[in-house]
Amino acid sequence: MEGEAAGRRSVQAAAGEEGGMMEEIKVKRKRGRVELRRIEDRTSRQVRFSKRRSGLFKKARELSVLCDAEVALVVFSPAGRLYEFASSNSSIEKIFGRYWDIPNTTARETRVDRNIQVKHIWSISDISNPTLFYMITLYAN
Repeated sequence: MEGEAAGRRSVQAAAGEEGGMMEEIKVKRKRGRVELRRIEDRTSRQVRFSKRRSGLFKKARELSVLCDAEVALVVFSPAGRLYEFASSNSSIEKIFGRYWDIPNTTARETRVDRNIQVKHIWSISDISNPTLFYMITLYAN
């Protein structure tokens, strides 16, 4: 019975100003599973993204604080806007640097291969900013 009562919310609604009678309305809140598929409506998709992003960043912060973990999170919105989070005692660059410095991982091997490709393309390119060039080649692949 307590579980049923906990799952409901009591709302007091005035039946009328003169009579002063109050009526108790029980509202049962139910959360179901979300079907995992792309949201077609652009506005709904953006609203859902914003809410989910906020929740994800909140969980990342909780993990960082409660477990003293170094956490880095990078998210691009459907519109291409960048959102990032890093633990308060660290930076994204520092955390990703640690990740890339781990030897003998597939990620490291992929990074080395990509750097070789980037250096080769850089040598035959006319773009003057190496960071911009690297970012362009990184996202083009």
